[in-house]
Amino acid sequence: MENSPKISEDTKKNKIKLTLPVQGMTCASCVLRVENALKKVEGVDRAVVNLATESATVEFQPASVTVDTLKEAVEKAGYKIIDTADGIDILKAETEAREREYKSLWRRFLVGVILTIPVLVGSMGSVFPFVSVLPTSTVNFAMMLLTIPILFYVGNRFFVGFWNSLKHVTADMNTLVAVGSASGFIYSAVATLWPQLFISAGKGTDVYFDTSAVIITLILLGKILEAKAKWKSSEAVRKLMALQPTTAHLLLDGKEVDVPLSVVQNGGLLRVRPGERIPVDGKVVEGFSMVDESMLTGESIPVERTVGGQVFGGTVSLDGVVTVQAEKVGKDSFVTRIANLVEEAQTSKPPVQRLADKVASIFVPAVIIIALVSAGAWALFGPSPILIHSLMTFVAVLIVACPCALGLATPTAIMVGTGRGAELGILIRNSESLEQARKITSVVFDKTGTLTAGEMRVVETIPLGGARENDLLKLAAFVEANSEHPIAKAIVDEARNRNIFGEAGSVSGFKNFAGKGVEVALHDSAGVSTLRVGKFDFVSGSDSTPAVGQFQEEVARRTKDLAATVLFVSRDEEILGAILISDFIREGSRETVKAIRRLGLKSYLLTGDTEDSARRIAGQVGIDKYFANVLPDGKFEVIRKLQEYGEVVAFVGDGINDAPALTQADLGIAMATGTDIAVEAANITLVRNDLKLVPLSISLSKGTLKVIKQNLFWAFFYNIVLIPLAAGAFYPFTGLQLNPMLASVAMALSSVSVVSNSLRLKRTKLRL
Repeated sequence: MENSPKISEDTKKNKIKLTLPVQGMTCASCVLRVENALKKVEGVDRAVVNLATESATVEFQPASVTVDTLKEAVEKAGYKIIDTADGIDILKAETEAREREYKSLWRRFLVGVILTIPVLVGSMGSVFPFVSVLPTSTVNFAMMLLTIPILFYVGNRFFVGFWNSLKHVTADMNTLVAVGSASGFIYSAVATLWPQLFISAGKGTDVYFDTSAVIITLILLGKILEAKAKWKSSEAVRKLMALQPTTAHLLLDGKEVDVPLSVVQNGGLLRVRPGERIPVDGKVVEGFSMVDESMLTGESIPVERTVGGQVFGGTVSLDGVVTVQAEKVGKDSFVTRIANLVEEAQTSKPPVQRLADKVASIFVPAVIIIALVSAGAWALFGPSPILIHSLMTFVAVLIVACPCALGLATPTAIMVGTGRGAELGILIRNSESLEQARKITSVVFDKTGTLTAGEMRVVETIPLGGARENDLLKLAAFVEANSEHPIAKAIVDEARNRNIFGEAGSVSGFKNFAGKGVEVALHDSAGVSTLRVGKFDFVSGSDSTPAVGQFQEEVARRTKDLAATVLFVSRDEEILGAILISDFIREGSRETVKAIRRLGLKSYLLTGDTEDSARRIAGQVGIDKYFANVLPDGKFEVIRKLQEYGEVVAFVGDGINDAPALTQADLGIAMATGTDIAVEAANITLVRNDLKLVPLSISLSKGTLKVIKQNLFWAFFYNIVLIPLAAGAFYPFTGLQLNPMLASVAMALSSVSVVSNSLRLKRTKLRL
């Protein structure tokens, strides 16, 4: 749904918001061109185009603008819209279109590699003796034949993009690639087919087919990586919507009928069995169950849901059969609203555009003008033969301004930087992430699964009277051994860790009292007794002595201090003690917060948990400010509010409920051990369960962006210095002129400097 045409109406303003999937955009200039085309349509109030999601979001007056008008405007600008006619499954069509494009890119890249290798070999006769023995004309002709399909099949998209830019009197990266590769090819083709023209002018017949071939092949590789990143980043909404089941058990006249979820209406009664996902938002009208809402709230402890309780679509009913009355279905459901929040964040305009594309829109036309003016000047005032000198000057200017270094400046730094990140366990999704990292002023941490491990464990055992801790825990483990509940698992795991877990066969008659606790019959040397674990009223029976009352008060105090869940244990209704269970701080959390502070950044805690739990965790890890009791859409709003106050926010999370906040944040950082939705909504993913990678990822991002800027500086520096030389500006005074061969060498040196500078990232040891 994230790129499918989606219309929503704002009745207050009588506007319609439309999201259109746009195909063919490659850079910031394309985004600007589509935006301008849409904004020129009379009746359009706002247009925002997003390159990452390949979509255009338009707000317009329906009285004066139609959808067809908007599509026509986009298509006239040189881009395509996915066909939406006659009920076609737009998401399926979009998926198939992207898969076809990705496969096409790979196929063309492989062809480019296969053809580029012999071109490179042919251009290095001094390295390969078997080439040097062949006639130069034969080698040159063979390289020309191999380069033709590289340009016009492998690099077809660049020339098509160049032509579209030319029609709209603009320039982008396609212009750079097309002009640079074509200029080298044209010069080399002339030198190959008509070598006498150069010989008569006293010039060599050097060719530069390898330059053209390498430019096309390497830039296409970058496009493949970019296409893959875009596709992965767009999967979040699809997976989020997949949480909702496609069918539901609808009650009709007291009978249960399986129906598609799409036919369920508000007020309908649905039966949900243990282990099934709840299909709609609604309230429980019959039954009881513990519901796992971790995929929405991020909290690992299941919650009680009995008659009158609110439930949400996509959550899991664990241990009871409930009847749910539907209140919100389809677009109004909680999961769909979260998906819309993710989509809203994804389609918002990024704060920083790609520097190379910005400069290219001015640089490329300027270079072409300089080349034409220089050629004209040589044609009017240059020595004989005038035509050859004019042509060679024109080609020299174009070759020395070849965008190879400019094209490599960003991708090589990103490839090396992200490779270094992968070694450290940091996956950086795209260059926008790098650009945003340098501006970060605040880091907001989710609690469960991020600062804490997201797993329950026993934090304290409190025996009553003469009971011993290990005996208390062992008896509780007897009771919980047959349960799959996370709290039960924590008790059994703790008993195993202490090596006191007995055989489950020593108990019988396991009973689960929904919302109260569990009971078993214990068979031991004392005979048969009843063990209970659960709430106080359930396990205590008639055991209400003053000592028990004081004990209950002490446990309540400790429970509040630790923000823990409490289970009481009794034997034949005699209270033996209590077990406190809670999530625990993830290793490295404190060090991470300290490192964030050393970087000069603020830190916040954001959680759907209680005030007491938030305060306890924040205090333990050293965070001063926290936000508690925050629902998923509330997390999104907290991030947005911080941004409105001028903060540039990095958000670290792992749950589905974190997806809107991850996408709204200027920099989203996800723990890879969290949900797929969170990982795919984030800009940076931490592969290892090591929070210290958070400040490392910010440092790496800043370092990579610094290298990118250095690369761009050197790429332009070579051009600024050598273009006047190639144009012949110094010839009247020094007799020096840069011929195409030396221009190619200079261009190659600029590429080498860019790559070498990028490789420094791999050797650099990052320190906090």
